[in-house]
Amino acid sequence: MTSEEGKQVARAAIGWLGTPHVNQAKVKGKGVDCGMLLIASLEDAGLMKKNSFYVAPYSNMWHLHHSEEWFLHYVQMICEEVPYADMRPGDWLLYQYGRCISHGAVYVGKGIVCHAVVGQGVILSELNDVMFLDAHGESRLRGVYRYTGGE
Repeated sequence: MTSEEGKQVARAAIGWLGTPHVNQAKVKGKGVDCGMLLIASLEDAGLMKKNSFYVAPYSNMWHLHHSEEWFLHYVQMICEEVPYADMRPGDWLLYQYGRCISHGAVYVGKGIVCHAVVGQGVILSELNDVMFLDAHGESRLRGVYRYTGGE
C-alpha cells in the first residue's frame, strides 16, 4: 500500500465516525465493530472489492475464552507486519484484550487512531489513551500491519 493509499484508508475510516458499535455489522451509520471497520476502510478507499473478504461468524466475547489468534489470522491473510517506527496513516494497529489480539484500529496520523468501541461506536483516540493500557500501565498494542492485498 502506497503512502497515498494509506491516507485514503485513514480518511475512509474517519468517514465512519459516530457509527454505533454492532458486533459483526458493516453498515455505515447503522453499525460496525472494530474488525469490520478495518475491512470497510479498505473497501471505501477502493483498495478492496466490497464484500470480497469473508470473515466467519463470531461472538463478541470470543477473545475471553480462546487463546487462538483468530483475529490476527485474518489480518495476516492480507497484511504484513511493519515496525512500530514505520507506522503511517492507513496502517492497522492490533491490541490484546483477554487472551489474544482482539481489537483493531486504523492509524489516521499525528498519534490518533480510529476504532469501534462497545458502547461508544466509532471514535478517535490518542495512541497513548488509557484504554490501550493494561492494569500495569503497559501498552496492549501487539502489532502494526499494512495492507498488501494478500500478495
